[in-house]
Amino acid sequence: MTELLTRSRPAAGPPAPADHSEPATALAGTVADDLVVVVAPSTGRFQPRADVDAVERGDLMGHVTGGRGRADEVRSPVRAILRDLLVRPGQLVMAGQGLMWLARA
Repeated sequence: MTELLTRSRPAAGPPAPADHSEPATALAGTVADDLVVVVAPSTGRFQPRADVDAVERGDLMGHVTGGRGRADEVRSPVRAILRDLLVRPGQLVMAGQGLMWLARA
């Protein structure tokens, strides 16, 4: 029979918290600096609002609908202009999937 050799290391401490107070500077001054991707809050079918163009932070952009009548709101994270949808209305989306992209206003 073969003997099993196990080694253990002391547990690593918790990682240092990320500092998100300032936006990443790697994209500063580029086209990507002004773009924002709105992502699905949950898995379901995406239904965008029909009259969305220029939006303020927190404006309703649409819903992701799921089973048992669930409808999760999709809201704008920034003041921006809707540039394009990344999925079709009614398309099944996964949580975290990009739904639309915005250009900061």
